[in-house]
Amino acid sequence: MNFEFEKNADLTASLKTHIEPADYQPKVEEKLREHRRKASMPGFRPGKVPFGVIKKMYGNSVLADEVLHVASEAVYKYLDDNKISFILSPMMDEEEARLTEWNEGNTFTFRFDVALEPEIDPAADKSLTFTKYEISHDEADVEKYLGEIRERYGKFEKAEAVDNNSFVSAQLIEIENGEKKEGGLDKFIHLRISTMPEHAQKVLIGKKVEESFDFDVEKDFPNADERTEVFNISIDDARSMKGTYRVTLQSVLSITPAELNEQLYAQVFPERNIENEEQLREIIRQDVSGTYEKEARKQFFFDVQKELKNKFNFTLPEEFLKKFIRTRSEKELTEEDLEKGLPFYIEEMKWQLIENRLIKKYNLLITREDIRMHLKELLGLADMDDNDPEVKAKIDQVYDIVSKEKERFSNLVDNMTDERLIKLFEENCTVETKAMNWKDFLNLVNEKN
Repeated sequence: MNFEFEKNADLTASLKTHIEPADYQPKVEEKLREHRRKASMPGFRPGKVPFGVIKKMYGNSVLADEVLHVASEAVYKYLDDNKISFILSPMMDEEEARLTEWNEGNTFTFRFDVALEPEIDPAADKSLTFTKYEISHDEADVEKYLGEIRERYGKFEKAEAVDNNSFVSAQLIEIENGEKKEGGLDKFIHLRISTMPEHAQKVLIGKKVEESFDFDVEKDFPNADERTEVFNISIDDARSMKGTYRVTLQSVLSITPAELNEQLYAQVFPERNIENEEQLREIIRQDVSGTYEKEARKQFFFDVQKELKNKFNFTLPEEFLKKFIRTRSEKELTEEDLEKGLPFYIEEMKWQLIENRLIKKYNLLITREDIRMHLKELLGLADMDDNDPEVKAKIDQVYDIVSKEKERFSNLVDNMTDERLIKLFEENCTVETKAMNWKDFLNLVNEKN
C-alpha cells in the first residue's frame, strides 16, 4: 500500500492511496467463504456450494466493497499516523471510483480530497473582555407570568373573531407573486394574542376564522427574536424569513382565565403545597429570576463565540464544504440552496473548531462519570452517597435510558460542555457586570444578534 499526499493552497489536500492485491485479497477470500457458509442452492447441501460458484456469483461485488473499505480505512490511518489534522470526512473522487475496472489482482488507485484544519490556538485569558448581565425583574414580569398561567389553565371556547384574550391557530405560508412559494415556509402556528407585541395585536384583533392577511416580514417584524416569539418558529427559520408571508386563521378560541385558588395552585405546582396567591407569586418570582439568569448566560456565551470567531477570522475551503454538504444532503440541492446555507454552515464550523481546541487545551471533555454525576444532581440525589447500591442503580438506570436516545444524549453532552466553557471564560477572562431590566436586555439582544 502506497500513498501520495499533496497540499493545496486553499486548506485542502489531495491524498492518493494505491491498494495492492496483498492489501485486499485476504479480506475478499474471507468474505467469499462467509457467503459460502451461508449459501443455500438447489442440488447442494447448505454451506457446501462450490467456492468457484460463489466466487462467480459474488466475486466482483465483494471485491469492490472490500477494496473501498480498505481504501477508506487506509486514508484515516495515514492521516492519523502522520498527525495531519483535518475537518469533516475525506471525500473520494466518485467519478474515478465509478470508472474503476474491478478485476482481481489489480492495484487500485483512489484519490481523496481532504479539508485541513486551520492552525489556531484560542485561549481564555484576561486579554478578552466580556459583559455579564444581571437582569432584575419587577412585578409587571410576575403579573405577565401569572396571566399566562391563568390563561393556560383557563376555559377555552370557540369564537368568531379575535380579541385580546384569544388563542389563534393559523397557517403561515411564504408568498411569491401573490401565490404560495414553492418550497417556501409552510407551517401551522399557534398565537396567544395577549403576549404578542402591540403592533401585531392591532393587525389580528377583529380578524375572523378563515380570514387571511399578508405582511412584509422585514418591515413588520424586523427582529428575528420577535418572529420566533410571535410565530413560534425556530431562530434559524426566523432569521431566514424574507419578503411576503400570509397568515390564514384556522380557529379562534376565547380564553376565560382560571380563578386563583388552591385547585389551580395544585395543578400548576403539585409538589409545592401552595396555599395562597402570595406564595404562588413568590414561586413565580424565583422562576422568573431563574429564567432571566439562564438567558443572560446564553447571551454571555453567544458573545464569547462571536468574539473568538472574530479574533480567529480564518477561512475554510468553501468548494470542499459545498461538495460535502451536497453529498450528505438527503435532498438534491441547487447552487442557490448552497449559497444561501453556506454562511451559516461556515459559522457553525468555525465555532466547532475553536470549541474543540479549547476542550483539548483545558481538558474539558465530558466523561461518562461526569454525565452520571450530572444525572445524580438532576435526580435530586446530590447529597446521597455514590457507593450506595440503590443510588448507583437508579443513576445507572437513567444513564442507560438517556444514552440510548441519541439526540437527547447528544444535547445533554452539548449543554454540559457549554456550561464548562462558560465557567472557563467567567473565571479566566476580564468580566464586567451590567445590571438591567428584562425589556432592556431583550432590546440589547435584538441589537447584538
